[in-house]
Amino acid sequence: MKRLCYHINRKNLHRILLLLGVVLFMQSCTEKIEWDLKYQEENLIVVEAKITNEVKRHEVKLRWPVFELNGDPEPVVGAEVVIHDGRMLHPLREDPLSPGTYLTAPDFAGEVNKGYQLRIRYGDKLITAIAFMRTVTPFQFMRPFPVQTNPLLYEVYISNSDNGAAIVRMELDWSHVPGYDTLAHDENHALIYHYTLNSVDVNRIFSPDQEHVRFPPGTIVFREKESVSKEYEEFLRGLLSETDWRGGVFDVLPGNARTNLTEGAIGYFTAAEVIRDTLVID
Repeated sequence: MKRLCYHINRKNLHRILLLLGVVLFMQSCTEKIEWDLKYQEENLIVVEAKITNEVKRHEVKLRWPVFELNGDPEPVVGAEVVIHDGRMLHPLREDPLSPGTYLTAPDFAGEVNKGYQLRIRYGDKLITAIAFMRTVTPFQFMRPFPVQTNPLLYEVYISNSDNGAAIVRMELDWSHVPGYDTLAHDENHALIYHYTLNSVDVNRIFSPDQEHVRFPPGTIVFREKESVSKEYEEFLRGLLSETDWRGGVFDVLPGNARTNLTEGAIGYFTAAEVIRDTLVID
């Protein structure tokens, strides 16, 4: 009998093993696995708190977290909420018409370049947070450009804010323009938010395209811009990573956004200078 001998080098051996692995994988059966997922309902308070330089009643909202999809958050009632400006304590009272919402006095206004501390006491919990009110920079360049000629429609380009994180909120209204005045509200109004965050974030580079808003000449634009504290900027970056920026090339693991609140709470406390203006796009 003639004996056949084959020499297989290491490179060819790796190829053969890889091929066998692919064949076995393709021939394998799939089995349905029922995962018994368990979670722990944490006793956290969800805080939404913002003060500005405007003279008005400022709100601090306290809610319990939800553990079901589209659940309705329950308010945290009966808490003691105080804002300390370094000299005075400003107690907030709970709104009788909106449980879980705590209001400052109507003449309260924050000051730029000043720090504030939020104190929340609920039962044996004492939650605190500190925020510093930064100066807001002037409105950045906003350039409308035509995207359609018949009828003439525009879109708007907004550049990033200079020298500081900021949020720009723009409400567009063309309900008074002839030909558009009989449309439904959502067809002659639009709301645009533009965030400028200082940190270089790969998810910002690969963030998804936003909806393109088109509007006719004569549209009125109500603009509002607020400064963003360092801690609130970190919260916003985490929030956007979980929502608007989800699904990018560089993604993040799901989880709570960063917070400047002490243990026992999630959310944010921030202080912002706000400016506003109105313009008409011809």
